[in-house]
This record gives sequence, C-alpha cells and structure tokens, in this order.
Amino acid sequence: MATSASMFLLADSVAQFGIEGRRIGSDIEREGDEPVPKWDVSALVQWTGDGGLVFAPLSHAWLGLVDRVRLTTQLRTLGARLALDQLIWGPFIVGVFWGSNGVLEGKSPAQVQEKVEHAFVSSYIKSLCVFGPTQVINFAFVPLHHRLAVQQTVGLGWNIWLSYINNVNNRILARASADLALAQADEAAQAAAHPEEKVSHAHVERAEHAVEKALSRRERIRGAEGGGATGVGTRMGF
Repeated sequence: MATSASMFLLADSVAQFGIEGRRIGSDIEREGDEPVPKWDVSALVQWTGDGGLVFAPLSHAWLGLVDRVRLTTQLRTLGARLALDQLIWGPFIVGVFWGSNGVLEGKSPAQVQEKVEHAFVSSYIKSLCVFGPTQVINFAFVPLHHRLAVQQTVGLGWNIWLSYINNVNNRILARASADLALAQADEAAQAAAHPEEKVSHAHVERAEHAVEKALSRRERIRGAEGGGATGVGTRMGF
C-alpha cells in the first residue's frame, strides 16, 4: 500500500504541475492574461490516501481473483482474464473513481450521478486504449505480485506523456497568441492609414483560429478526456 500511495503522490504531482499547470504559492501570478492556478494540497492528500487505502487494495484483490481463472490453453486463459478485466473491472473502477470523486467534492447524489454519466464513456474508452494492451502483457508475462506495479507505472507514464504534450501545446498557444496580437495591430494600422479602403480580415481570422485550436486542445488534455484527475485516478487505479 505504501508503494501505491507513493505512486499516486507522484502521479498527482505530475498531473497538477505538468498537465494542469499549477504552481506552488498564490494564484495571483499570471501567465499572459490567465490566472495560474495554485497547487491543490487537498487533492494531493486525497489521491495519495485513496491510492494507498482504496484503489490499491481493490486492485490487488481483483488481480488475485482474475489469476484464479484457468482454461484449457494459455491463450484461452489470457483471453478470459482480459475480457473479465476490461468488461467487468474496467467499468466498475471508472464508476467508483468518478463517484468517489464527486462524494469527496461534497456533491449531492444527483450531482454525483451527473458527474459519473458525463465522464464515464470518455474515461472508459481511453482506459481500454491504454490498459487493454497493458493487461495483455501483464497477464501473459508478468508475475501476479508485480502486476499492480506495472499498471501504476503505465498510469504514471501516461501522466508524464500528457504533461509533455500539454507543455508543447502551451508553446504553440503562446506563439499563436503573439501572432494574433500582431495581426490585430497590423490590421488596425492599415485601417488607420487607409480608412477609405476595405482591410482584409483573413490574417486575423487565421490567427484567431490557431488560438482557439490550441485552447481547445489544452482543455482536452487537462479535462475529463485525458488529464488531471483522470490521469491520477482511473489510469492509476486499474
């Protein structure tokens, strides 16, 4: 449990600082025109505790149960274990994750249900993409007592990858925002110099589209479709 708690602590740190862009200290600091969110210590404590006391014991018990499945051939055994893991355990743990997340946030039962319904499909589909192949390797080659560590290592790696692409996207967003500011200034200068002529708006529109695209991508990375709490919870708890 201590190892699992440590992995969750590390994963949450990567999620908060790398994916969500949080910083230690006051959230008065600004990144351009956007407030930089403050490090959420309560979330760190929550996920570390959940990882060590809830998800790790559940996952350990499940892996032990699935390991008891024995069919006539190794291939059939692997297929049966994988099917059970992805079709029973996967939906269960995604629901538990988002449900417990809502409860810990102090939401009402109706709000918790809404949260689960909103995030479930996206989280489950992505978990299949990440942990389907992981579990094939896990069940086929990894001893039982190392399987949970493999899952959590993959989850940590997923968060590190999200952190990397988020930082790349932030650089793209910064360049796009600078291009937009230059395009708007250039358009204003042309309009002032030639008030009788119609000034083309195409450059500004292209720059605005680039900014919107980068902002949308950042929200997908940080939000329920792949980053932040999802990276720590469902991708570490499987």
